[in-house]
Amino acid sequence: MIHFVTTAAHGYTVTNLVRRHGKRTCRAWSYDEIFEKRKIPVGTWVFTDHERLTIDETNQAARVAQQMEAAGCRVLNHPAFVRSRFETLRRLREAGINDFSVFRADASPRPTRFPVFIRNEYDHDSSSLALLENQAALDAALHELEAQSIPLVGKLVIEYAVDPIVPDTWMRLSTYHFGGTLIAHHIGFDSHWIVKDGFEGERMDAHPCKERMLELERDFVTSNLYAETMRDAFDIARIDYGRADFSLMDGRVQVYEINTNPMHGNAERILEEIHPGRKALFQQSETALQREIEKAARTSFPKRLAQAIGLGPRLASDAGL
Repeated sequence: MIHFVTTAAHGYTVTNLVRRHGKRTCRAWSYDEIFEKRKIPVGTWVFTDHERLTIDETNQAARVAQQMEAAGCRVLNHPAFVRSRFETLRRLREAGINDFSVFRADASPRPTRFPVFIRNEYDHDSSSLALLENQAALDAALHELEAQSIPLVGKLVIEYAVDPIVPDTWMRLSTYHFGGTLIAHHIGFDSHWIVKDGFEGERMDAHPCKERMLELERDFVTSNLYAETMRDAFDIARIDYGRADFSLMDGRVQVYEINTNPMHGNAERILEEIHPGRKALFQQSETALQREIEKAARTSFPKRLAQAIGLGPRLASDAGL
């Protein structure tokens, strides 16, 4: 059995996984639930949403994960080891994977390249991101946040390093990692550098570079492009399960985020809405991803291991966490 642990407000991301695989194979838990349990089923446990946890919650989750492993469970994304978004981006730059730098907003950031943008470290909201063209614009934006009594703590200043594939068209490549397997899943295309819903249906058909975009995604998925670079990126982040979203600049990978709790949509609905030229490719990549989840769910454990012991809030507190 495979168990996904999310924050209480973000369990919807795995709802379709539970529906697809069945509750006897796949189950969703909130951190609050596992903190309250004294007995937890043995299986493969996947911890997610690390950036949304408080320090105390992270410590408590790490203790629970430790107990799970001691009881024979397989743990992915151990809360004691997964690196923060800031530290991941910093180390990706240090390792030469990324060509851009990241700064903490409350540390008087002085980027060496512009434009830059400001985002939260603790969520995935990108709806209001704006590019700031120089140091004066950055200083003014940070000053305005403080003037509105918005703390700079928890905000990051990130250098922009993305090439459009053609003028006014950008792409976001997404690769999943599941317990050692890398799966090039899809590419999103959009008319804004923040790639969201992208081109589908008539928008895709009307685009002068439609065939090129379809070919780019086909090559990416069928050849599992950039897999070794992505393996290095996931290793640096210490993430066993998640989705890396990245772009290219001068042909080089630029990893902007590794999401430990990516949204799993309704596959049937996606196939109804996706552009016809992408259907077969989506089925291929999605089948590969679900196969890995099924393999993890079927992982056998010694029969003597009926349950793993979890730590409740009081015990974790007494342990000095």
